[in-house]
Amino acid sequence: MPRILQKDLQLPALYLISLQNGQITTSQLSEQLRDLLNPRGEDLEILDGRPDDKFSQIVRNLTGTTRTFVQNGFIDREAGTNDPLSIGEKGRELLLENKAVLNYLFANDFNFEDLIKSFQDIQHSNNTEKDIEFFDIENVMINEGQQVTVETKVYKRSKKLRDRAIRHYTVDQRIKCQACCFDFEDFYGDYGKDFIEVHHEKPVFQYVGDDVEKTIEDALDNVKPVCSNCHRMIHRRRNNLLTLDKLKQHINQNLDFCEDDAD
Repeated sequence: MPRILQKDLQLPALYLISLQNGQITTSQLSEQLRDLLNPRGEDLEILDGRPDDKFSQIVRNLTGTTRTFVQNGFIDREAGTNDPLSIGEKGRELLLENKAVLNYLFANDFNFEDLIKSFQDIQHSNNTEKDIEFFDIENVMINEGQQVTVETKVYKRSKKLRDRAIRHYTVDQRIKCQACCFDFEDFYGDYGKDFIEVHHEKPVFQYVGDDVEKTIEDALDNVKPVCSNCHRMIHRRRNNLLTLDKLKQHINQNLDFCEDDAD
């Protein structure tokens, strides 16, 4: 399991400070980052002779008055331990550049490892000046005749991935929930034909200029069609996210929906 580094926390720290209008202490930021990222493994080990763990220490190091992130103008703060943090000029610029992709990551309840990997991808994008694009098929709600107001390019590429995923998982012109086998057309007739929700198991990114079709093809294993009930169960508890396999373990194995698959 990867360790969290100070640089991995830069963007989520700025994101959380922005939500608090700069009125947040290091201790409060540490707790909110913990709730947001749900760290695991070595980061939760208690420090020798200290009441807190390695994760808390990393947050303190990031926001310390002598640390690079503060000295370079990303965070403003006074020297006092309990003085609130605010976002510096460079921090505002960095946050503005990445706000949309951060909203995408945190709205979709991705797990700890995927979030850390995503922060690293974003940092690489910023360092190389290669813009990064994301596919948000969960929160860009796509229904017949309805489009939620979103950035047009995000909507178009997300719809393209969603449509491709539905074709990929359709068998004999029917599509079922990958967890419980529920078929909307079986239950609702023609009104439910071709309806399904699509769940992001992992973030889907590409750099501007990359082959969209290849990105979509590679992403098909990381997006799954699920019914509305199963989708809500997956996202019910952010600190205990369910994978599709774990969700199946909670489902009654005698469901009529799955009888055809058992033959």
